[in-house]
Amino acid sequence: MHLDETIRSIQAAIEQKFLFRKIGLPFDYASPPDDFPSKCFATAKEARANLPNPSGLGGGYHFSCRNHALLFDGYLLRVEAGIESPGDEAILDRLIGGLIRLATVAPKSFLVSGLAPDGRGFYGQPRRENHAAWAFAALRGLSTAAISPESQEKFRSIAGKWFERLRRDKFRLTCIDGKAAPGGGIALPDADEGVFLLAAMLTAAKASGEDRDAQAYAQAAGENERARFGGFAPEGGWTAAMMPELLWRQAAWSVVRDQDPDGDRKALARMRMEEYAAAAAEHAGAWRAWDRTLLEEKPDFDWRKAPKVSSEESVRGFDASGWRRVENDQAVGSALAAALTVFLTGDAALAESVAGEAEACLREIPWDGIVALSALAPAVGVHARGVELGLWDKELYDDRRETPSVEVSFAAKYLEPDYDEAHPEQAGHRHAPPGKRRRAEEEAKPEGGGQKKRRRRKRR
Repeated sequence: MHLDETIRSIQAAIEQKFLFRKIGLPFDYASPPDDFPSKCFATAKEARANLPNPSGLGGGYHFSCRNHALLFDGYLLRVEAGIESPGDEAILDRLIGGLIRLATVAPKSFLVSGLAPDGRGFYGQPRRENHAAWAFAALRGLSTAAISPESQEKFRSIAGKWFERLRRDKFRLTCIDGKAAPGGGIALPDADEGVFLLAAMLTAAKASGEDRDAQAYAQAAGENERARFGGFAPEGGWTAAMMPELLWRQAAWSVVRDQDPDGDRKALARMRMEEYAAAAAEHAGAWRAWDRTLLEEKPDFDWRKAPKVSSEESVRGFDASGWRRVENDQAVGSALAAALTVFLTGDAALAESVAGEAEACLREIPWDGIVALSALAPAVGVHARGVELGLWDKELYDDRRETPSVEVSFAAKYLEPDYDEAHPEQAGHRHAPPGKRRRAEEEAKPEGGGQKKRRRRKRR
């Protein structure tokens, strides 16, 4: 059996239980078919009131930006490699719109962590991992033939405005109200914060094509004798639970490796990526700590019903002892994040060292039972990058690989019946009547959302 068949089951779980196609963004936790999106998720009013906590952890979309970037990369990889399934292109179109919304729905080019089910509500605290994720995804969109020039122009405009806000704030991450954001930032010229700023600056330079952005990057990259290029590890080393954070550091380094014009700095970026890959490889088997017996528990994600606790007791602000299945799924997410951290190096020999654990995880986890998207989101990219590295499904890749020189318009597919109407079992949310749903989607799209035209390579 091709591993691709397992990935299709993973995609079905993602699209049916987590992805809200109306806004092109996923939620953190699974919604039942008869309540999608779940009423447990924080409303826009609750988000404005910092409920259940200022970062929105537990509210349903704290991790949306990071998970969205993983899904965008994974689906885009499948299209680029020619191993997409029916419907992948339609999902990618929605994800393009979601990527744009993350950086345009809030005022002053504020990058949100995720959106409430109404497509407008959000929490006011930023995170540097979100900036790394958005920069990585935006750069992927700017560097592929699978997305139309029209969509890429939109990415360029949005990336420029996003970066100008960072520049105005002197690269200190600030909340929507202008106050300093808690947690790490991207301003300091050191090995901790440095790579996040480098990735943001390179994305801006790629988007604008202007010399001033390239020169600003070169100045920052050389600051304090390249202090931003130093190696970094937390005290005590990288644990399995830290693999999602390590993945976004690796993604930021991949931007430097791919976009920095200086050969010496590229070599330093590759060295850091190899160091992170070595740290991640130790945790590729973390999924084996996943407890199958917890599948019998039915989680209730309604934080409103949970006992309130102090922020010292829990960063969520409520007692999450009933969320054991989410904590259980973290083992799977950590393992796949570790594998993807290794695969991002593009080194087949390094990838081989974790391929066995990654394949076993993909084959053995019952994906229909996963309730946390952080466990599912890396899987699509892990598979697609594994295909590129020749780890699995080689025959599938060879059969579907596309001619690299000829491109054709995708516009014809929009003359076909709407995909959601033709495949309601995969729609991922209940449908309004077709006319109302189409109007709602048009109203929800940002101007120039880039969802109508894309270009791809022609098949043989």
